[in-house]
Amino acid sequence: MDHVASAFARLRALQHGIPAPAGLAPVQLHLGESRLGTGGVDTALLADPDGWTRYPRLGGTPELRTAYTGWLRRRFGVGRLLDRSTVAVEPTPGTKQALAVAVARAVERVRRAGGEAAVVMPNPFYPTYHAAAVASGARPVFYDPCGKSPALEDAVATAGARVAAVIVCDPGNPRGELLSTQFLRAATRAAGAADALLLVDECYTDLALSRPPAGYLSLVERGVAAPGRFLVLHTLSKRSGAPGLRSGFAAGDAETVADYARYNRVCGVSTPLPVCAAAARLWDDDTHVERARRELAANWALADAILAAVPGYRRADAGFFLWLPVDDDEAAARHLWRDQALSVMPGRYLAADGPDGVNPGAGHLRIALVHDEPLMREALLRLCASLTRTDLLLCEDVSA
Repeated sequence: MDHVASAFARLRALQHGIPAPAGLAPVQLHLGESRLGTGGVDTALLADPDGWTRYPRLGGTPELRTAYTGWLRRRFGVGRLLDRSTVAVEPTPGTKQALAVAVARAVERVRRAGGEAAVVMPNPFYPTYHAAAVASGARPVFYDPCGKSPALEDAVATAGARVAAVIVCDPGNPRGELLSTQFLRAATRAAGAADALLLVDECYTDLALSRPPAGYLSLVERGVAAPGRFLVLHTLSKRSGAPGLRSGFAAGDAETVADYARYNRVCGVSTPLPVCAAAARLWDDDTHVERARRELAANWALADAILAAVPGYRRADAGFFLWLPVDDDEAAARHLWRDQALSVMPGRYLAADGPDGVNPGAGHLRIALVHDEPLMREALLRLCASLTRTDLLLCEDVSA
């Protein structure tokens, strides 16, 4: 049951009764809530009183849908698929709900045919992957996206039940890895052979630190991948640092998108008109994303300098999260809160025991580099001071 419970609820329970030290302002590093590149949201559009008194338009406004397809064309070079209506789009209330609904629909499809369903997912993972599988009555089956055993193809082949969905996350969360074209092609083949839905979570695609991810739709456009049923999920929560909008979209084969749309338009959450307007503006604008990427790169440069002497430190390929090895992640998280007023996420809360009984997140901390440069420097110096044996002597105070 613990693995179905929110990782954030588990963290609150871990910190319960432990006061932060007097004289140190708490810094929240457990949550990917970005304060970088702020100012992209047009608050005047959200202040439209008429829009809030009207029911949302099912399927979003034409302007919002045009903004989705415009971004897909700019970002991924997707043209032929859209022009031929091979790929469709549909608004979603962020990523979490769309992913959970897609998993539930895929599992129900297997159940109608008879038999037990499995959902194949990375481990460690975004917790909704696991929670959605368990809530739908499917058996979670795990693979390691970083090249260790079990591989995705092996996980699908040995699932021991009919595979309803295969989930991939590119870039990864929590480790920030970029998936290769070879990996994505293998995932496509494995999902197709199992007649499973392929779910591609690209929440962090605009937050790469070196090369931008090609994007799954780009592979489909170029004929590099030929999926059957698939959904690619995008959101403004990470790209634009606007999780409060609860605004994203799904793109995929027309039949699968239509199935999600039918369900969500009747049983789900449609996007309010002011949010449609603000979201369309954000998808049309790339300058605020470039600004956030520059600020994120500066935070990683700080981490490179300050944490260089911390054993196991590694820069991620994309995203906000530092995935730092420690002896005991829960003990380290309690220690950092008690001694440094730093709230960090134990890695075991973002993973489950694999076939070998080992939780691959245990012994790691997920640390979000989401604050502005002065606060980020202070937090990283506190972190270094707490995790290195010789205290501040190993930590470089990097000036602005």
